[in-house]
Amino acid sequence: MKRKIALLLAAVMLGTMPCALAAEEPPEEGQVTPYRIEEQAEITDVQTSLHEGDITLVTAITVKTDTYDALTLRLKESTVLADAANGSLRAMTDVASPDQLLQEGDTILVTYGTALQQSEPPQTDAELVVVHPGEGTTPHLLDAEVVYRDLTARFLANNGSLLVSVDRKTPVYTLYGDEETNARIRMGARLVAWYDIVLTSYPGQTAPEKVVLLPDQDRSFTIITGGDIAIAEGRIENGVAMVPVRKVAEELGYTVTWNNEDESVLLELGDAEMTIQLGEDKYCFGDAREGLSFGAASYEVDGVSWVPAEVFTLLGHEQQALTGSVMHLRGVTAE
Repeated sequence: MKRKIALLLAAVMLGTMPCALAAEEPPEEGQVTPYRIEEQAEITDVQTSLHEGDITLVTAITVKTDTYDALTLRLKESTVLADAANGSLRAMTDVASPDQLLQEGDTILVTYGTALQQSEPPQTDAELVVVHPGEGTTPHLLDAEVVYRDLTARFLANNGSLLVSVDRKTPVYTLYGDEETNARIRMGARLVAWYDIVLTSYPGQTAPEKVVLLPDQDRSFTIITGGDIAIAEGRIENGVAMVPVRKVAEELGYTVTWNNEDESVLLELGDAEMTIQLGEDKYCFGDAREGLSFGAASYEVDGVSWVPAEVFTLLGHEQQALTGSVMHLRGVTAE
């Protein structure tokens, strides 16, 4: 088993990631539950309000889609507005005259969550609104559910149905135009990716023209097993999905040993082992001296040690997936 882990680490360092191939198997029947909908819509009503007497704000729009004859989409601080014609992306609150871009009769592309307020018409928050769809490359809102870390950042999205490859030449930006790298794409990241071509495979595969990382939003998620049993709560902090190491490791079959002398955690499964030194963003397999960075140092609070969830993905648990507010632990260690 140590040799298996060593080969996995070598593959990561050389830019070849065998786990990505394993992830291309279709999910088990009944496992896929959409948590986000993207569809074309026609605006039937625009709701506005005046702010400080001279600024018109669009607070909500009502649209007609293939799914709903009428659906009200609330436009919040977290809503982003993209223009397919010029490739721009802005927070809705930064748009000077949103009422000029969103008018009755316009065709737009909308992305929203599946949790609806039961009213007449039903309501929910819009996450992404795209104006001028079809006049340029289409922007799509994605969550990085599983990340395969090598020179090309590859991640699964849309309940594991899409494999997105972002190489080092792909432009990556923040919402406010700062340049970033693909190393910032981590499990749980929300981003907008521009692409139109998806290869017909399972999962579908695409390579976007550019990516914009949306601002990190600290939030919690529920960790469940393959039997839909909740075992713990995880959290996203500064863009990194963190999990309680003992809860997750023991569920995946590891023996967990705490070393009080040097404040480290040892994970063991058969002949495989991994040492986690608290306070360091360096995670070492077996006897290796060189460790990998996952974007956050491990730490301990109230007797619970926390580590980046990607630690377990690289240990071979390739079906560990963060979809919306739920992390699924369906994987088993590669033998």
